[in-house]
Amino acid sequence: ARKKAESYLEFLGKHDVLTQLRNRAYFEDELSRLERKGPFPVTVVVMDLNGLKAANDEQGHAAGDALLRRAGEVLAKAADKPVCAARIGGDEFVMLMPGADEAAGLRMIERVQSLVELNNQFYSGATLSLSMGCATASGNGERLEATVSRADARMYEAKRDFYVAAQRDRRVTRPGPLN
Repeated sequence: ARKKAESYLEFLGKHDVLTQLRNRAYFEDELSRLERKGPFPVTVVVMDLNGLKAANDEQGHAAGDALLRRAGEVLAKAADKPVCAARIGGDEFVMLMPGADEAAGLRMIERVQSLVELNNQFYSGATLSLSMGCATASGNGERLEATVSRADARMYEAKRDFYVAAQRDRRVTRPGPLN
C-alpha cells in the first residue's frame, strides 16, 4: 500500500489529474533540460481551449471539465514520443517537440485539428475547439522561454481570429458583436 501511495504521489508530481497530461512543473523542467541539452531545433506548440468559460457558465463546471478531459485525450493521442504534451494552466496546453522544425509544428497543428474534429463526432454537448500557435528555436542562443512567448503570441492571434469569425466576445457567454 505504501509503494502504491508513493507511486501515485510521484504521478501527481508530474501529471495533471484531470487531463492525465504532464503538468506545468514537468513542462518547466523539460523546457530547462531541452535548453541545456537539446536536441535542437525545438518546436513549441501553444494551445488554448476555446469556449471554456461559456461551457462553465451555461452548462456547469462538469461540462467544462469534460471539455478539458477531451482536450487531454486528443493531445495524448497526437503526442507520440519524444513529444511532450502538458496542461500548463486552466485552459492552456503546450507541446514540446524536440528535434522538430517549424514545418513539423505546423503538421502537428493540423494533426491536432483533425483529431479534434474526430473527437467532436463522438460527443454531444459543447464543441471542442483549440486555438493554436507554434514557434521554433534553432539552438543558436535563443532562450526557449522566448520561443514559448512567440508561440503564445501566435496562439492569441488564432484565438482572436476564432472569436471574430464566431462574432462573439470570449468574455461573454451569449453570442453577439465584439465589444
